[in-house]
Amino acid sequence: MTAREVNCANCGAPRRVENPGTLMFVCEYCGSAVYWDEGQVRASGQKAALTEGFTRLYRGASGSLRGKRFATEGRVRYSFGRGFWDEWYLRFDDGSTAWLTEDNHELCVEARVAEVPPPNGGYARVSIRGIDFVVEERGEAECIGAEGELPFVVRLGEKYRYVDGSSPDGKHAVGVEYDEDPANVFVGDWLVHEDIRLDDEGEDWA
Repeated sequence: MTAREVNCANCGAPRRVENPGTLMFVCEYCGSAVYWDEGQVRASGQKAALTEGFTRLYRGASGSLRGKRFATEGRVRYSFGRGFWDEWYLRFDDGSTAWLTEDNHELCVEARVAEVPPPNGGYARVSIRGIDFVVEERGEAECIGAEGELPFVVRLGEKYRYVDGSSPDGKHAVGVEYDEDPANVFVGDWLVHEDIRLDDEGEDWA
């Protein structure tokens, strides 16, 4: 893995990018979203800084997820109108990555799958990877902020339809994002507090 030394295309501040999968970062100095476009480092012209939320995590946090070491590289926040949720981008010591969705202190680790449900989103139940899911919510998500390093380019104000559901036993979750064609589908496991340990865990979360 070769680190890259890049400069913010807006303010010129230096940045060391360790993850070869990074396609975008948010400058710590000016808050601009910076991305790679045909080999060029460009500023998106948008400020992507986030306010604090309900999170136990933070960018740069390290720890273990079910015994597997990770570092927190970035975060994207989406609004669904009545509130918001955060999606954390994790990189593990073995080079693999994962997304950790956090909504009102509830955490779910997710991975993208190839199966795609019917395109109209009008179903009440769906089976993916042999797991049955009950659809619990349909709505429209809007990207309202980002920070750190990400494996794709996000744009503030971008909107897409989504469908969320859970397995009847409450152990698994599914999310269908209609931001592309075909849709992106993520299947994950709900976590309990003991599944994730931060190296500097505060007393409030003990």
